[in-house]
Amino acid sequence: MKRLLPLVFSLLAWPAHAACPAPAEWARTFQQAHADFHVAPDRYEPSLFTPAFDAALRREWNYAQGEVGHRDYDPWLGAQDGEIGGKPVFETESETRGTAIVAMRYPFVLEPGGPRTPQVVHLVLKREASQCWRLDDFITPLGDSLQRLYAAREDTPQEHKPTSPPAADTHAR
Repeated sequence: MKRLLPLVFSLLAWPAHAACPAPAEWARTFQQAHADFHVAPDRYEPSLFTPAFDAALRREWNYAQGEVGHRDYDPWLGAQDGEIGGKPVFETESETRGTAIVAMRYPFVLEPGGPRTPQVVHLVLKREASQCWRLDDFITPLGDSLQRLYAAREDTPQEHKPTSPPAADTHAR
């Protein structure tokens, strides 16, 4: 009987995990459907964010009041102007128990016909036992962590201090 309990619990959890896409697919869907997450409180969907990132995002919306907040660029581009100049490629760089880091690679184009510069954004995802992936942090092409940037004190001007993508959480929970 003791040997059957873990099997029963894993089978009960299986439908929730089976319905949850792989991290790279979740990130692709998020980028396609919610690319404006950082400026669209009217389209806010709390199930997409961890509590920590959700709190930081709400602080940023409150601070910005519809204007430029702690960052003066599009976090997907790392620039005010330009665009994604091709189909982004999503790749899970690491995945451990409950944490995944997905890289979104794409060519950045400042103006039509201009040079294409390779860029990468990192989406740090987390999930709890019965939930699907949620965005826990977003690392811009400049290396800025949006969670750190948005969690800063509201009256503190921010300097550009690049950060590396966080290492995957290797501790079992």
